[in-house]
Amino acid sequence: MAIADVSALERAFDAARVSGNFTLAIQELHETWPQIVSTAGVPVRRMLDSTPAALWHSEPWLVTCYAASFRASDTADRTSALPYFEAAFALLKPETPAFVRATLYVRYAAALRSLGRLNDALAAVATASAIADSHDVIPLARRIPLTAEIALHRGAIALHGGDFDRAKADFRLAGSLAETNLSVANQLEVFGCLALIQLFMGDFEHALSYVARAKSTGASPTLRNSRFNAPALITELLVTIMQRGGETIAPLVSTLREATVDSDWQPLGLYAQAFVDLFDAHAHEGLEHLRRALLALDGWDPVGFVDSEIRGLRAAAFLQLGDSGAAWDILADFSPTQHHTVCPGRLVAHLRFVTGDARGALDAIRECEILGDAHSSRNLADVFLLKGAAHLALGTEDQSDIAFDRALRLAARNRMHSPFRLVPSEAVQDMLTRAASRSQPLEVQALIKRLDGLTVVLPTRDSQTLSDRERAIARELVRGSNSAEIAETLFISVNTVKSHLKSIYRKLGVTSRVDAIHKSRELGLQVDITPN
Repeated sequence: MAIADVSALERAFDAARVSGNFTLAIQELHETWPQIVSTAGVPVRRMLDSTPAALWHSEPWLVTCYAASFRASDTADRTSALPYFEAAFALLKPETPAFVRATLYVRYAAALRSLGRLNDALAAVATASAIADSHDVIPLARRIPLTAEIALHRGAIALHGGDFDRAKADFRLAGSLAETNLSVANQLEVFGCLALIQLFMGDFEHALSYVARAKSTGASPTLRNSRFNAPALITELLVTIMQRGGETIAPLVSTLREATVDSDWQPLGLYAQAFVDLFDAHAHEGLEHLRRALLALDGWDPVGFVDSEIRGLRAAAFLQLGDSGAAWDILADFSPTQHHTVCPGRLVAHLRFVTGDARGALDAIRECEILGDAHSSRNLADVFLLKGAAHLALGTEDQSDIAFDRALRLAARNRMHSPFRLVPSEAVQDMLTRAASRSQPLEVQALIKRLDGLTVVLPTRDSQTLSDRERAIARELVRGSNSAEIAETLFISVNTVKSHLKSIYRKLGVTSRVDAIHKSRELGLQVDITPN
């Protein structure tokens, strides 16, 4: 799409103010504002403000232009647009051209989603789509850009809502039309969102290829540091930290912080910063970024998949701090997102494993295994790593080897080493030693060398390992059952219960029933997360 010359447009308005004749200037703005409004919000408003009200206040197309200008890269105000959109709606008449009505609704949808009003935004973009598909004649030169823009904003709403399949289809349509039908700002968002989807699905190679496409749009430095490029920046930061660590990410973090502020990408941007904090073992800093991310979601309807991402990372942060109880509180009522892009099962498995419940860890990831290749491969490496560690702890070494080899292959495909920080280093080192003795593909051999000697933040807690029977009794303690009630529930004698209680007290390092209940809650025994 040809880029309109804002300077030339400003000169036309300057001349109009001198001559008093705004006809040509208004006509030029009428034709070009869809291409410039994303980057020149302030100049557009200044030009219209200098124009006699009678020339544009009753024109829904130009009022829509004024409203859309508040979403520009040079404007941080997300709410001021709404009264102008309402004014534009009030100006619509039966004879208003279909492309004007459809453009008004799709730009309104963009404003609503920037405020997190996803349901309202979806209704607006659905209306725009219905107008575009109606029998009203829309010239081809208007219809195709409109189709691309509808797909872009519908895809962004679906992505925020966690419907990755719908989002991918819409963004691919928008991407196929982008070069000649979307502004550079919108092209950045299309390719950045495609990158983000591929990242969460676990295809890092394609994610980075879309980041490269965003970089090839010829966007100005201002646009590259704006909200339109935020999805690509988030993708680049997360892939970098998972593949290479934190040595070279400081400039990326700084740019991302600037790009996401006061936009619908701010919650996810803060999540990405928290991810970096946790990777560097700065859990407290990560929790603060996540707190701010939750505040940024205030007023969203619905909160979308980012809320799940934040909750999952908060659980991981508490785990890193050794606060198992707080982690369990988060995971007790936590459903996975589409394709398990957010996978609570792996976090539950992690907690079960480090608290000595290897069988519980296997139970927690059973649904992930059933999902198979439909599971996000970004998290599937974690699943097979935990499966391998659990089987190794149970003495079923052949099954451990099979699972660990699968984890290695998945991780090697994306060249990432972050999953191997999930479990205590002794277990990882044991599995690496065994894997190195087997025939492996070259990329897996290279990964094994990089991982050799890896140290993780979270240590094992041997004093907290309980047998299956002891865990069942500890759960009954938390429920408030006395020894006789526990015996009746578990079909064992009271003396057997008392014997197990002594062992539980010793393993948990406590001396009373009250302390045992408190410690059991820290281990997550107040909730039955796994089937057994």
